Amino acid sequence: MNRTLNLNVDNLNLSGKIVAVAVSGGKDSVCLLDYLTKNSEKSGIKVKAINVEHGIRGEDSIKDSEFVRSLCNRLGVELFFKKVDSLTYSRINGTSIEESARILRYGVFNEAIDSGFCDVVATAHHLSDNAETVLFNILRGASIGGVGGIDELSENGRIIRPLINVRKEEIDEYVKENNLEFVTDKTNFDDEYTRNFLRLKVIPLIKEKFPRAEDALCRLSEISEKEDAFLNESARNVLIFAGDEISVPISVPEVIFARAAILAMKELGIVKDYEKRHIDGLLSLIGLKNGSEMSLPKGVKAVKDYDKITFYKDKEKSIETAPFKVGRTELNGITIVVEPCSEMESGSGAKYFDGDKIPSGSVFRARADGDVFEKFGGKTKKLKSYLIDKKIPARKRDELVVLADGKNVLLVCEIEISERIKVDNGTKNMLKCYKG
Repeated sequence: MNRTLNLNVDNLNLSGKIVAVAVSGGKDSVCLLDYLTKNSEKSGIKVKAINVEHGIRGEDSIKDSEFVRSLCNRLGVELFFKKVDSLTYSRINGTSIEESARILRYGVFNEAIDSGFCDVVATAHHLSDNAETVLFNILRGASIGGVGGIDELSENGRIIRPLINVRKEEIDEYVKENNLEFVTDKTNFDDEYTRNFLRLKVIPLIKEKFPRAEDALCRLSEISEKEDAFLNESARNVLIFAGDEISVPISVPEVIFARAAILAMKELGIVKDYEKRHIDGLLSLIGLKNGSEMSLPKGVKAVKDYDKITFYKDKEKSIETAPFKVGRTELNGITIVVEPCSEMESGSGAKYFDGDKIPSGSVFRARADGDVFEKFGGKTKKLKSYLIDKKIPARKRDELVVLADGKNVLLVCEIEISERIKVDNGTKNMLKCYKG
């Protein structure tokens, strides 16, 4: 072997591990298998191989897998082989054949690791692949977070890419100088595939004018990843968590607001379904009046809450009722506790009232249209108006439990009691109410 490769094997902390090389039979993977096998003792690793037959290219694909099996036998390398049906997977799941093959391939990699066949899987992605990925992401309109290329480590360190800093030309020279045999996938020359078009047509033209273009794209990827991580951390720091709701202050810079909004949506289950129009809508929501809402995927809503935008899962309004009683009452998944007391305690959140002033037939329920409330020492007004004055968001109003006599609200749990049931000098049956 006349040529060495700039592999970061030592930096990957592989000593003592079983490394399975994903071998398709192509030049890159054959190069990686050969190099790691020859340097296994020096690196302190045991080398194995994995081959996935994707069921795409018929007899050619089968012959490639037979080549890999023969190669592993010559090298004395144990092989993990699996056949998958990418075409059927693509048809059933509506994904492209390329994406289906990738999903199934990585499923096999994880199966090999989980079964104990190996500790990590090494793929043969190299610097040129990385540059190609960055360019592909740029051209499809990715944000700074999507410009990142191929990571040296992924899947929590289960997948490694030792060749990621090695140029394609170096791999070609290594294969040539070591007289390595390999197979050629004819589909790699079909420029109908987007990546092949970039690899075969676009990048060679760019390199004619900019010979170091691949280096520049990879540097952009490194810079983008660092800046993306910084912006994500800054965005996460502004999130306000309150129970099952997440808020983003509207005072933060737009770039931080947009990222924080994406993080909030992900926390509530919108992992891939958000689009630029959703972010644009959220930015527009900032300038609307308080209480303005917009619907997002997965049943998530965003609402303008004074100085912030709050994200929450929409809930169906309940119509349950329960008769007033001393003790514990379960209503809409909330426990309401009413119990006798001899004195008031400040700061407890409990509301105190005269139990003898509660009319017969009063019930606990959710608020309803037409409810009215008599403030302390004030006039009777609509409950909705009273709650707006208290700056309680609309969605929170619908979650409140009230004690009511018809349309007359006597108590809003943990918020306020009506003038009608207040404790006075003649009170003999003081009760307190709180959520259990």
